[in-house]
Amino acid sequence: RSLTDGPGEDEVMHIRGNPAAPSKAPAKRHFLDAFAPEPFTVWGSGRKQWTDAALGAGMPLTARVEVNRIWYRLFGRGLVESVDNFGVKGSLPSHPELLDRLAEEFVDSGWSRKKLIRQLVLSSTYRMSTHASAKSFDVDPANVLLQHANVRRLPAEAIRDAVLATSGSLNDQMYGPGVPLHLGQMPPSRARPLKSGPLDGNRRRAIYQEMRRNYLPPLLLAFDLPQAAVALGKRGVTNVPAQSLALLNDPFIIQQADRWADQIMHTENLSTEERVDLLHRIALSRPATEKEIDLARHMLNYFGEDASVKETSGSKSKKAWQNLCHLMFNRKEFIFIR
Repeated sequence: RSLTDGPGEDEVMHIRGNPAAPSKAPAKRHFLDAFAPEPFTVWGSGRKQWTDAALGAGMPLTARVEVNRIWYRLFGRGLVESVDNFGVKGSLPSHPELLDRLAEEFVDSGWSRKKLIRQLVLSSTYRMSTHASAKSFDVDPANVLLQHANVRRLPAEAIRDAVLATSGSLNDQMYGPGVPLHLGQMPPSRARPLKSGPLDGNRRRAIYQEMRRNYLPPLLLAFDLPQAAVALGKRGVTNVPAQSLALLNDPFIIQQADRWADQIMHTENLSTEERVDLLHRIALSRPATEKEIDLARHMLNYFGEDASVKETSGSKSKKAWQNLCHLMFNRKEFIFIR
């Protein structure tokens, strides 16, 4: 029924959501009462007419909501802070003229999200430093006026994709069928899928991983992946011990640390210090400091020379680099944008 249209049927309302209290008369199919309460009179369900009303000329609300959500994803805070509520109980826009202008340009560009994102990330506002002056903290402690960039954590899917990209494993193929969920950590259930996918999700981005309502990836859930049955524009951002435990113990993270160690160890003509510096450049997009190189050298020596590890010297070296790569995934700088 969702792919084809049929004759429209007006249905009764359940007063206060109570199925035992139906309205006396059916509710006519129409757009939002505040904008166009007139009932739809054409044949069909009215879905097309509802969409046309939401996207038509003189209806800027839809574009403003979409622009605000994209702004929120990029800046960590929406121009309207209550991303899911533009009503009377929501927040007023901090920059109303900017929001209206962006919404107008968004519609004129054919509702192109790519053009809007390109425009925003190339702006001087997006490229500002996170370092704020003492005066700006006094005048605008919440940074509503965008005097500096906000430190923000990557969303769950981006953290997973960043791990794949850092280890050199990311498959950047676009489109195609979804990859079945890996069920290694999932409890048994009658609703358990019959087929389990690979641990690394075939190395594809999180957007191509199957999402089942009752079987969501534990690693993504630890970093505030919303429940699949909930429509949510603004995600929660928590800082809980489960996140550190996930980065320490999740089999996917351990696997990618092992792959990254292989890649680093097989990089020829580099000294230990140069390999450590390369790790930092790949993971953090900056060179390693002298202190970080020194600490990494001590760590490599510790894991490479630990007498309790009954392995060959080559395996010891691999274990040492794997642990260092694993440590890089656990650094706060890896999952936060500064």
